[in-house]
Amino acid sequence: MRNSNGCRVVLLMIPPLCLLLPVAVLIFALERISSALLLAQTERSWRNGNYEITLSGPTTTGSTTFTNTDVTLRFNRGPSVAILGICIVAYIVSAIGIFGIWELRRIEGTAKHQRWWSWSIILSNLVMVGASVGVLAYTSSVQSSEKGWQRYEDVGIDGQTFTRETWACQIDKFYPAQNWASAACGTAKATRFLLIAMAVASFLVIVSLWVLIRERGGIKWLIGGKGRYGGFDNLYELQPTDPGATYVRPQGWHWPPPSALQAPVQPIQYWPQQPVQQWAPHPAVLAQTVPKTEQRTVFQ
Repeated sequence: MRNSNGCRVVLLMIPPLCLLLPVAVLIFALERISSALLLAQTERSWRNGNYEITLSGPTTTGSTTFTNTDVTLRFNRGPSVAILGICIVAYIVSAIGIFGIWELRRIEGTAKHQRWWSWSIILSNLVMVGASVGVLAYTSSVQSSEKGWQRYEDVGIDGQTFTRETWACQIDKFYPAQNWASAACGTAKATRFLLIAMAVASFLVIVSLWVLIRERGGIKWLIGGKGRYGGFDNLYELQPTDPGATYVRPQGWHWPPPSALQAPVQPIQYWPQQPVQQWAPHPAVLAQTVPKTEQRTVFQ
């Protein structure tokens, strides 16, 4: 396996670092902006603490007389809480993807440690894809179930509870003079549909991870197989895969012999060994080799 570095590592880090994390931050910011645009136009009632807004317009359909109508805003906070929650989960999943791909880029490390990171990234991003689609379906279902105002006579009805998106969009529809309502409505819709981009970014994180898993042996390595060694290509890959093929060892470098050694080799002649004459040692030399003994008189 080649060492992943340089531009290749940057490309693998793009989905978790440059897509998933920024999208989650953007969704969180847009949700807070849409909420701030709406609440900036309201006042808190000192009696019950509810949000109230005063709208200037006709009170009946077809009327040209403009009057001020006080509207109490009660919010269905379920979609907002779901969107903020999925953003926090996306921060955690993005961090797991960034650290995991950074760890898996290295050749060093045990297979158990690398599999743990691989499974953590896969499972967390699969949960992220499912959660993004689920939150999008939930918020869209809530929006479609809220009928909102159908005519001007519905504006002043007490006890109405809607999401922030429904409040902003219906105020923009019935009271176009409220310029802030158009921005709040568009921001709320963009926040909801950006969940699709979040799901796509999570899927691309899995694709980046698969590039590193495939180099280690693919699914077989991921579920505990031997896979490939991180330092060099697998030994089995050096063997031919076609039936009947033979393995050919790669040829090394062959340096030409010197010109003097390129001449034909002369046959070696073996000469018989000459007899060696054996000479007796000189008497003087022999006398020196005999150890001297001390002679003493023995008395009877």
